[in-house]
Amino acid sequence: MISSGDLERSETGSMTSKRSQKVALSRCGLSITMSVVAVAIASVFIPMLPAGPAWAGTLAPTKIARANFRKCEGGSRTTCVVDGDTLWIGGEKIRVADIDTPEVSEPKCASELALGRRATERLIELINQAPFELHAWPGRDVDRYGRKLRVLIRNGKSLGDILVSEGLARAWSGRRQPWC
Repeated sequence: MISSGDLERSETGSMTSKRSQKVALSRCGLSITMSVVAVAIASVFIPMLPAGPAWAGTLAPTKIARANFRKCEGGSRTTCVVDGDTLWIGGEKIRVADIDTPEVSEPKCASELALGRRATERLIELINQAPFELHAWPGRDVDRYGRKLRVLIRNGKSLGDILVSEGLARAWSGRRQPWC
């Protein structure tokens, strides 16, 4: 039996037992602990995801024959480049998964637009130089926009890494970062 000394008035004015308050606090603490553990586990395993040429052989690549890529214009998009990290190949939209480049369609500032245009032109140059392979991004096939997530590899080297080394892209960190 609960005595009147075991009851307290809650913030809403209703009477609650000290035991039910302790259970609620215990559950809250457990939720916080589980969240901290999940973040700790993620911080250990996310950096372990293969990156760069080391994971180039994780899935069978699709060889791409030499094609004449150009900047996408108008409605017909079968083999063209949208921007520095998005292109169409054979009617399929591809997101270059290992990099992030500045936006050209909705830039936040003039310098982002200028760098985005340079990244786009450089990607066109790189993919038109010679055949390359598309490698699936480990653990995820498509992004939230329905684009296939792929890494472009030639001779064991990521074409995205070339854009990063030239200052035209950033290595993909898991989220977009501002360019302005």
